[in-house]
Amino acid sequence: MAPRRPARWPRLDDRGVALVYLGLGLLLLGLGVTSTAPAADGPAADALHAALLVAGCAALAAKRRHPLAVLLVATGAFAGTLPVGGSVGLLLVLVDALYTAGVQLPARARRWLAAAAVLLTVAAGIAGWVLADGVRGAVQALLLAAALLVTPLWWASDVRSRTELAASEARRAALERQQADLARAHAADVERIADLDRDAAVREERAAMARDLHDVVASRLSAIAIHAEAALAGEPEAGRDRAALGAVRAEAVASLAEMRSMVLVLRGGGGDPPAGAAAGLDRLPDLVADAEGRGLDVHLAAPPRPALAAVVDQAAYRIAGEALRNAAAHGPAGGRVDVRVAAGDAVLEVEVVSALRPAPDPGDPGTGDGDADPAGGPGRAGLGSATGLLTMRERARSLGGDVTAGPEGARWRVRAVLPLGDAAHAAGAPAAGAAGRPTAPATRAAVAR
Repeated sequence: MAPRRPARWPRLDDRGVALVYLGLGLLLLGLGVTSTAPAADGPAADALHAALLVAGCAALAAKRRHPLAVLLVATGAFAGTLPVGGSVGLLLVLVDALYTAGVQLPARARRWLAAAAVLLTVAAGIAGWVLADGVRGAVQALLLAAALLVTPLWWASDVRSRTELAASEARRAALERQQADLARAHAADVERIADLDRDAAVREERAAMARDLHDVVASRLSAIAIHAEAALAGEPEAGRDRAALGAVRAEAVASLAEMRSMVLVLRGGGGDPPAGAAAGLDRLPDLVADAEGRGLDVHLAAPPRPALAAVVDQAAYRIAGEALRNAAAHGPAGGRVDVRVAAGDAVLEVEVVSALRPAPDPGDPGTGDGDADPAGGPGRAGLGSATGLLTMRERARSLGGDVTAGPEGARWRVRAVLPLGDAAHAAGAPAAGAAGRPTAPATRAAVAR
């Protein structure tokens, strides 16, 4: 059960406050407490008090809408009772009207009102000096005037300052909420842009794989057409025809394996493949020469390996090239890079180990957030950070392999593991050339047979 909220006094509006002052003033009038100073009593004085009290309370009902006019009416009503000693009820009305004017009036009007209150207070002190003939009368008049005129204005100033401070805090809180919303929107936009950048890198990598595999499959289909045409061009001959059929079968089996690899790689989507030549690990020395041209000290260890499926051969080449480019871009000038390519019975390993750039000095003004470890390691900033590592992993995982990267002491190590599968050792597959396809001399020899 929810706890009960404490009861509150009902809030009165301006008309309710005016009725309260009217009732209190009439009660004082009935009790005989009417004047603020000794004066003549009588029915005429009581009637004047009652009439001016009603007029002042009626004006007080509109104090928030017309604070200056209500203050003038209350001042005039109180001044009208001064010949008969002043009115206690109208004095309360005057104090309330003065406080409301101090809260509601604009700054310029408040300054004039404060100046008028100070002048009246000084005039009251002078009048007390003259009428009471002494310092005591002057001090009493001065204190009374200050209590009646200065205190309401000081109280109104304090209330107004607190109200303006609360409004300022509310505006500041609203601005902070807007800034927080803008920051969240900016972070969401940055995240979307980063996602688009990563998606574009993946699509570009898939397009490159499609290009390479397209060239390989087209080459094998061309070899099949050449073998078939050579068999059909001459007179029937059992030995030659069987050799041609064997070559056609080998090319068809290899083409099917390459097509299956292409379907697996491109199953996630991709755009139209751009034009370009396929590449494999036999062009690894070109990558090494390019990296050395960039100022790296490259040491290559690539022992002889069996014939690889084109999709594995090209993936290994692309991964090694990306790792070398990142080492050149993010490693120290003249740093040592060790490249190792080794093929086992089931997997092909490509490993690139490069030197790490020394940690930047935090006090160096020339060092920015763009300095980072190679291969998209920790510290690479910006929207395109780690896209190199992302494309390497995308290519490796599309074949069922993986790429790991990370620091090892003072060096950065990128290691790719690619499964060879049955496609790497297709039965009867001819010797692979630049991208795993048969060389021209081998094709011509098969046609001659």
